[in-house]
Amino acid sequence: MKTQVVIVGAGPSGLSMAAQLLRYGIDFIILEKNEKTTHLSKAVVVQARTLEIFNELGLAEKAIAEGRITTAMNLFYKGKQQAFVNIAGLGKGLSQFPYALSLEQSKTEKLLVDHLAANGKEINWKCEFSRFEQNEKGVYVYYKDNTGQEQKIEALYLIGCDGAASPVRHQMGLLFEGDTVPKIFYVADVKLKSDVICKNELFIFLIKKGFVLFFPMEGKDHYRVVGILPEATDANDSLRFEDIENSIKQQIVSQVDFEEVNWFSTYKVHSRKANSFENGRCFIAGDAAHIHTPAGGQGMNTGIQDAYNLAWKMALTIRQEADPEILHSYNSERSENAKHLLQTTDKMFDIMAGTTGFLNFIRLHVFPLMAGLITKSAVVKKRIFPLISQTGISYPNSTLTITSAVGKVKAGDRMPYFTFANGRHIFDYIKEPAFKILWFGDSAKNKTPELNNVKIKPLIYSFTEIPVALFKDETNFYVLLRPDNHISYIGKDASVCAEMLRKISFH
Repeated sequence: MKTQVVIVGAGPSGLSMAAQLLRYGIDFIILEKNEKTTHLSKAVVVQARTLEIFNELGLAEKAIAEGRITTAMNLFYKGKQQAFVNIAGLGKGLSQFPYALSLEQSKTEKLLVDHLAANGKEINWKCEFSRFEQNEKGVYVYYKDNTGQEQKIEALYLIGCDGAASPVRHQMGLLFEGDTVPKIFYVADVKLKSDVICKNELFIFLIKKGFVLFFPMEGKDHYRVVGILPEATDANDSLRFEDIENSIKQQIVSQVDFEEVNWFSTYKVHSRKANSFENGRCFIAGDAAHIHTPAGGQGMNTGIQDAYNLAWKMALTIRQEADPEILHSYNSERSENAKHLLQTTDKMFDIMAGTTGFLNFIRLHVFPLMAGLITKSAVVKKRIFPLISQTGISYPNSTLTITSAVGKVKAGDRMPYFTFANGRHIFDYIKEPAFKILWFGDSAKNKTPELNNVKIKPLIYSFTEIPVALFKDETNFYVLLRPDNHISYIGKDASVCAEMLRKISFH
């Protein structure tokens, strides 16, 4: 068999990689050792940036219809409410999707699988990756098919989206550096009845050594419960939710009756990152490249963004529009992002779990006060939402970024969201999987003869309306956007845009 890209793993990262390659007309084969998508809820938070990416695939509305928008956060300690935080529209004016969506991973995966199937692409289920061989021209990928026979695929590139234990990463010879939190956690998918825990709201119960979190899911009285196992409890395979049910009720000091348990599992929290995301023609993404604490619901969304970042670079390389050197920017951009994210989620997690006496004090006494500020302060909102929603991810140090700025907007940033007077927003115009040049100003002054002889042809848009809140009183400037809608250059010189496109073009 021959193809252009082999993807190992059909979880959210692998499926997203496939969906992105499909947009660029790149041929791929996706291998998955399981026989179908997960039936478990697993990752349940879909962040705004992921919804923006799904919107380009035509999947955002379907995801929202299947999920539930979380409207508020409640903080309790010793049975008493310490804070109520209205988070409905927390990111208003910052994204078309100014919220976090609660959607079980099983449904997220099904959306992507159905999207691929509708476009004539099937997953190779029950096909387990064995090994690969690579040279300067390509990769040979070996796997066992659903009959146990070994098969071989010849491809240009291999992408391992095969989870934290990634066989692809192991064979690439990469380290997976970090540590494991000594506590053992539980997660349960339940139906419950309670006078306290109700509505489309998040409930956080702080306890002396940890927390119990109730996250609303689609359907009436349906919640995800996450907490730390009581110290005396042994997390063996026979442990059931019923064994800790009374302990949970005692910890939260609030009335609750668990009527149905759909899923229960215990796990250790890992915080690790591979020392590189590439080796020759082989790449890793998602949990194969980095795993995080569950704080902030970042893990799955980060894997989807990995795919969004790598796909366009790989596609333009395969189409011989971009120089293969561009692929190295995937490693530098996403590795730096993962490093920063690990630091952030580790800090959030340490505070939530009260890992030291000082952090426990912060958690029980300072955190409730801080939480109350989120909805009262526009400044806090504008800092918190980009961090959690992943709309604030920037690549200022990338080789694809030219240091530049206009008003509040800097190169490396995702194109900021704003709405025009006609009611349409900027992302309505920039959905196409291509480089784009946006001109803001007098259309008569938009002259770009420099772009006539570039190999990578950008789409060109002209806007006379300029949002003052973002760009102040600046006018007549260009924004060079990458296919993932991050800004490569922003300024008044069209020749700089042309030079960047020439620099990365295939020679």
